[in-house]
Amino acid sequence: MAERSILVLTTSFPSAEDDPSGIFIAKLLGSLKKLGYHLKVVAPSDGTFHGHRQIHSIDTIRFGYFLPHSMEKLTRSGGGIPEHMSESLLARLQLFPMMLMFLLVTLREVRHADLIYANWLGAGIIGAVANLLTRKPLVITFRGDDGYLARDRPLWRILTKWVSRRASMVAPVSGELVRILIEIGIPKEKCRLPQFGVDRDMFFPDQTRTPHEGPVRLLFVGSLIERKGVHDLLEALADPDLANVELTVVGEGILEPHLRDMCQRLGLEEQTRWKGVLPPKEVAEIMRQSDLLCLPSYMEGRPNVVNEAMASALPVISTRIGGIPDMVAEGESAFLFVPGNVNELRDHLKKLAQDGDLRKQMGLAGLEFLEQSGVSWDSTAKEFDQIFSSVV
Repeated sequence: MAERSILVLTTSFPSAEDDPSGIFIAKLLGSLKKLGYHLKVVAPSDGTFHGHRQIHSIDTIRFGYFLPHSMEKLTRSGGGIPEHMSESLLARLQLFPMMLMFLLVTLREVRHADLIYANWLGAGIIGAVANLLTRKPLVITFRGDDGYLARDRPLWRILTKWVSRRASMVAPVSGELVRILIEIGIPKEKCRLPQFGVDRDMFFPDQTRTPHEGPVRLLFVGSLIERKGVHDLLEALADPDLANVELTVVGEGILEPHLRDMCQRLGLEEQTRWKGVLPPKEVAEIMRQSDLLCLPSYMEGRPNVVNEAMASALPVISTRIGGIPDMVAEGESAFLFVPGNVNELRDHLKKLAQDGDLRKQMGLAGLEFLEQSGVSWDSTAKEFDQIFSSVV
């Protein structure tokens, strides 16, 4: 393969080696780099740094978009851009300057690139304008909420259709997103569905683990925002039959104060551990010490935490949405339920909390399912290599 240069546009990317934000993009780029690609990432600053750095050995430019930089709110950690805009007038006012700076930096950097790879609709809009002005080919990945908003909101639908028309190829993260894009008018032949990977060197089972006495260790990993459904998980846990379950929450977000108040009101303080945001290696270690993972989301694309849990031999309880049904063997490695159905969620929790043999059986089934599917970031990179080669 001739060496190619890709300009990667994204609104979420790690700011340091131990930052979990957008880590799945960094993992994919690391595997693409091994294939010989030259890569540069452009992303708005999350307040950690402004300027140029090497993150995970990838050239990364984080640009500022408001002065003073300490008042930049739109892309701070703890949720996505839509969540910050819903909570803050200042964040809404910063959308235009952020997009303008995004475009200016992209146009400066795209001169040296053979191809633009954009993640999420916001970055896709910038990529589409750059494609219009420079004719550099564009590939875009829709990752969940942007696809659902295109289905449900006219303005998002118009923008998604325009961006997709400018793109040479569209690579959503789930079959459901592919169906949504086709329904709103994106040609089927323009859509590709890569199989997104998991870091098997970091996420793996504890082979020395033995059955333990004490509470059943339940894990949630994700942003503490409305669509992640943590409020449903807390409500489901408030049951005397689940008093032996200890919940560990890894993540932060604008809903955290409300969730902590809810936890106190439901009498779950002694059962709940709030860990905040942790580096991926620490998340992997907590998974090896846990008994099951719950992801009660209302909206997802293809959540990598599900693959990470299965790679760690954890059974999964999650909602039947997005790409999740395609990622698991329902009833064998995971229990799925309708978003917001607290009673169904509670029943699944009770079934697994009360049966250690079932937890072990489902965890091993998930690990085997993952191994048989051959999921890895290297395999994902090879699929993207084929996509990029077809458009350059």
